[in-house]
Amino acid sequence: MAYEDWVVGTATINGCDWEPPPPSLTPSSLFVGHFTVVFSYVVDGKQYSGKFCSAYEWEKEKEIQILYNPQDPVESGVCDEDESKIIPALECVLVLLDGL
Repeated sequence: MAYEDWVVGTATINGCDWEPPPPSLTPSSLFVGHFTVVFSYVVDGKQYSGKFCSAYEWEKEKEIQILYNPQDPVESGVCDEDESKIIPALECVLVLLDGL
C-alpha cells in the first residue's frame, strides 16, 4: 500500500530525549545529535506507538498529526511540515551520490 493511501490520525507525544552523536563521528562532523520523539495513537480501540528523529525538541502531551497504514496500523509516520521540507533535498543528494 502506497503512502498516499494511508489515513491521517492524531497521536500524542509521550517523550522527547536528546541523543548525542555516536562516538564514531568526529567532533568536526556536521552531525551534532538529534531528539528521539516517542508518540502513541489509537486505531479501532487498539493503542500503537512509534518514534521519529527530530532536529528540535517536542513538547510532551502535544497532539500531532500522523499517517498510518489502515491495513497495518503499526506502520506510521509523522506529518511534520517543518521537517518534511528537508526530505526532497535529502532524496536529491542521495540520487546524486548514487550516481558517483
